Amino acid sequence: MNKLNKVGLLVLLSCFSQSAMSDGNHSSSYGSSSTRIIYSHESNGADYLSSVGIATLLKDSESKFGIELGTSLGNAEVISTDGYLEDYVAWEGNMRVGYFSNISVFVEAGFDLTEAIFEDERYDDHHDDYLYHDDIDAYVGFGIGVSAGPFQIDGFVRNREIDSLYWEAQSEVFSGVQFSLKF
Repeated sequence: MNKLNKVGLLVLLSCFSQSAMSDGNHSSSYGSSSTRIIYSHESNGADYLSSVGIATLLKDSESKFGIELGTSLGNAEVISTDGYLEDYVAWEGNMRVGYFSNISVFVEAGFDLTEAIFEDERYDDHHDDYLYHDDIDAYVGFGIGVSAGPFQIDGFVRNREIDSLYWEAQSEVFSGVQFSLKF
């Protein structure tokens, strides 16, 4: 990964950590923020990704437009293009932009933080080390949500790029549901 991408990633993580440390229900004339714990499950046939995480929403109090930054740790099983079942752990970062009220509408993008931060070491059949730059798994999507009190449920569709040096996922479009609790 080049230096510009690493700097951008560090800025995103810094913004997330600053907003996560703010008061969970801070309100002022310029906006409000809230933090929530998330459980998410998405699938395409037998392929799935389930995760738990945390997200912080920063929005304008009057217009209800805002940005949500989040991170999650998940487990995935997908069928590769060569027909094998691949399972992996994903540490993802994401961002949602949209209208956030009792009914929410948003677009989102996310990427695998592990692949973005660390260079991946693999071994060939002779167990010789070599380094390579893996494509970073990422997604884009859109969704809608409904909230009642501290609870929220979101439905979404995501176009995912999932691959490694040795395999690529057969499925690219996933749909799912996300449950969350605001605190």
